[in-house]
Amino acid sequence: MKPVPSRDATGQMALFTADTHFVVYMDAKDPKPTQELRSRESLAPVFADLNKYAATQHFVGQSTILTLTADRATGEAYTMAHHLTIEGEKRHLMIAALRYDDTFAKKDGVWLFSERKLYVDWIDERALS
Repeated sequence: MKPVPSRDATGQMALFTADTHFVVYMDAKDPKPTQELRSRESLAPVFADLNKYAATQHFVGQSTILTLTADRATGEAYTMAHHLTIEGEKRHLMIAALRYDDTFAKKDGVWLFSERKLYVDWIDERALS
């Protein structure tokens, strides 16, 4: 599989099953989701929204596969997401500590996300020099 170019919403969406279930918890301690999407196509605005930033970087670590069969898997990953905004001479950085609770499905020999639960543990915002 070729790497997905930065900010390629179509390429990012292709990593998910057509009937994917994507759930966002902006407050990881709140059991009620803030956003719930139920198809690959519904992900387009989520990925396109990243274009509002001058730059983004997501550092993924502590990725663990929890269960694995021939065509299904579950796992979790921790991510530090950095989002840079530039307005005139002002630069602003938002850092979010994320956790992903993932379910994977193997379709036509390719592993895809069939469900992703995104938990935001905390957010830090700061001005940059």
